[in-house]
Amino acid sequence: MSELAVSEQNKKSLYLLLFGSFFIFLNFNIAQTITPIYVLDIGGTEFHSGLQSTLFYLTAVLLRFYFGPLADRRGNRITLFIGSLAFTTAPLLFLFNQSLVYVLLVRMYQAIGLGAFFSSASSMVSALAPKEKLGAYIGIYRLVTMFSLLVGPSLAIKVIQGSSYFWYHILGFAAGLLGMTFLHFVREPARTEQQSTGRAGRDYQMLDLLKKRRLFPIYQAILLVAVFFGLIQTFSGIFVEQAYSSFNPGLFFTLFGIGSIIANLSAGYLSDYRGRAQVAFPCIMAMGIGIAVLALLPFSKTILFLGSIIAGFGFAGSIAVLIAWVVDEAPATRRTSALALQDSAIDLGIAAGSFLFGTIIPLLGLSWTYALSGIALIVLAYSLGNSIRKKHIYE
Repeated sequence: MSELAVSEQNKKSLYLLLFGSFFIFLNFNIAQTITPIYVLDIGGTEFHSGLQSTLFYLTAVLLRFYFGPLADRRGNRITLFIGSLAFTTAPLLFLFNQSLVYVLLVRMYQAIGLGAFFSSASSMVSALAPKEKLGAYIGIYRLVTMFSLLVGPSLAIKVIQGSSYFWYHILGFAAGLLGMTFLHFVREPARTEQQSTGRAGRDYQMLDLLKKRRLFPIYQAILLVAVFFGLIQTFSGIFVEQAYSSFNPGLFFTLFGIGSIIANLSAGYLSDYRGRAQVAFPCIMAMGIGIAVLALLPFSKTILFLGSIIAGFGFAGSIAVLIAWVVDEAPATRRTSALALQDSAIDLGIAAGSFLFGTIIPLLGLSWTYALSGIALIVLAYSLGNSIRKKHIYE
């Protein structure tokens, strides 16, 4: 096949991957933002809301140690299928029982989707995108995922308020099914002999990537962002609902998504020309500012708009750039494993954050927790970025 034909095929597959990922992420974001509220409605507490999120992400962390190397050896299509199938079928399982224990078990099954799909989708984007525009295309990919956050939670809340949780679960199933339909037609680029024989997968284990001096600080930054995103994802809907009962809690995630879209249109592209570190750490600090601003939510409705957009911009901008940074520094034959480890850092951070803040909030309250957390993230991001600059790791 000619180089031009290969390029056109890759372009077509990239578009199909983006469309398919949108619907899979719609399924995912609906579950992630509504399940904490659902747990409260079936008799759980804030601790249980945090616990379901913790179990979901911890299960995904463990599964990535299988699915990452599997994708490196066998290709990303198989893990895309396994992950999207788990996401698609999980909403139907919620229909059979409403006990807390059963919900926790379904969330652990749902984690197969997270463990298998996310890293493979990111790796597929990096394989299909032109190398000189990698940061920009990863930004577009993140834009697609954040657009699903923009519309998903608010739509799900309206469905629940207009009918019941039954149709909310059907909505999640339908989104997953549409995603699988698009993904079926995605074609993976030709693999090298080393990738096909699995030699790279046997050279060293996934955790050995942490020993790479140029990768470890990136994973530290990802973990930092994820811990505080655990607070945002698990408790912001609850915070909005408690502060303004007349508001749709999904409004927070719509505004968060708007900030994310702005970041994904600019951060990845900017980092291609200005450098990854020069963009990533200011974005992390912006996320901290947004969280701190949200602490004032009970005092002004304007704060909801301001804090949500700033936090969304900081989170999405930092993650888009950090993903591109991992791809820059990872060995080509271990790219999916490197991205799986990156996603494991995100999952582990969100799990830790959900559990940590789930125990802190009953003691300090939501406002003080958000205020102190925002300040802490600003300080930690500045310290880590300054430490990297002093060590001259990337010069």
